[in-house]
Amino acid sequence: MSIDIKEAVKAARESARALFDQEPLDNLALEEVVFDDARNQWLVTLGYDSPHKLIRRTSGSGLFPTVEEETLREYQIFRIDPSDGHLVSISIRKL
Repeated sequence: MSIDIKEAVKAARESARALFDQEPLDNLALEEVVFDDARNQWLVTLGYDSPHKLIRRTSGSGLFPTVEEETLREYQIFRIDPSDGHLVSISIRKL
């Protein structure tokens, strides 16, 4: 039996939640899905808000500088076996 694209995405989401159950996966979202013909695998990219924040000091108005905090996104590529939907590997996707 072979899984389709929806089942591959579902398998990736379930794997993410199971593996990162002790870490927040805020705003978990599907970013991209590609079938890798050479490796015969689904590549499902999921993105989520990083728990790490980018903090910048700005000049602000007058003598009072302000601090801006930006939420960063992180991306993981989940390789899913199309024959049964099991997770083959996870890798970090760099932008």
